[in-house]
Amino acid sequence: MGTTKLTRKEILAEDPVHHAIVRIVELFREQGKMIAAVAAAGLLVIAGIFFGIQYLDRREARVQDQLARGMEFYHARVDPSALDDPFGKGSEPLFRTEEARYKAAAREFSSVASAWGVAKLAVIARYYQGLTQMRLGQKEEALRSLEAVRNNTRDRTVAYLARQVIAEHYIETGNPKGAREILEEMIKDPQCALPKSMLQLDLARALEGLGKRDEAIKILREARDGSGRSMLVSMIVQELNKLEGNARQ
Repeated sequence: MGTTKLTRKEILAEDPVHHAIVRIVELFREQGKMIAAVAAAGLLVIAGIFFGIQYLDRREARVQDQLARGMEFYHARVDPSALDDPFGKGSEPLFRTEEARYKAAAREFSSVASAWGVAKLAVIARYYQGLTQMRLGQKEEALRSLEAVRNNTRDRTVAYLARQVIAEHYIETGNPKGAREILEEMIKDPQCALPKSMLQLDLARALEGLGKRDEAIKILREARDGSGRSMLVSMIVQELNKLEGNARQ
């Protein structure tokens, strides 16, 4: 069988890869300036993204430090001899009064809670902001902060903690019914990571506030039997003994 020998021109004309390369070269010759400008813009976008990510990483690190400082202030010791600078006597912060301690912590939490681009850290800060507001007697502001956190899905554990604080506030302020609703919902929720015995202890107090002493005693017995060697056992037993003693009177 004979073969047909193609010329160089014919071979190149039928080669799609070569054809594409030729077209690209011609395009660069015709539109060189425009393509160079687009390429430069693309590089600027890439550089912007790279440096933007670096900036956000540094910014998040600063916000993390600020949140940690706020938590350190919140748990700091109170010493009447403390200086104006909380770190004036060493590496551990000291405050003259509890009010000064919580006000200092509140400033840090408020700043983090309003920071852009650190949503999960902001949720934690808002929760602690609610706690500091409670300590400072700012009840309405505290509830607003905690309500903003209670249904947040970015950090479910913090959301559950906020709900528990709200329930405890309801118990203390004469709304045991509202506390009961929150606590029973949390106990039934399989996603709730808080210790069940801790929630049962609060629920028993809410039930007692509703005049349901027998139900409260039942809940506390369940909590006692299911808490093992938990640190809460002594509190549960103490509360149980009190209710059982009152029931016998």
